[in-house]
Amino acid sequence: MATSDLDTIGRTPTQQQATARAKLEKLILESGAKPVTIDELNAMGDLWPEDESVDDFLEWREQMRKEEKSRRLP
Repeated sequence: MATSDLDTIGRTPTQQQATARAKLEKLILESGAKPVTIDELNAMGDLWPEDESVDDFLEWREQMRKEEKSRRLP
């Protein structure tokens, strides 16, 4: 197997993935969406509260998911 073959293993999209990507790209073009620039991000200021860690947020999110699941069960 050539090195170039190894580089592409697992990177070839399935037909479903290719179709989904094409639909997404079309939607992006139609909506006029564009990437956020660094200047726009800087203008937004700090988006994360200094007194909260990302780990706290992830823990809270996991707890909400567990509670949501338990509410859906009969």
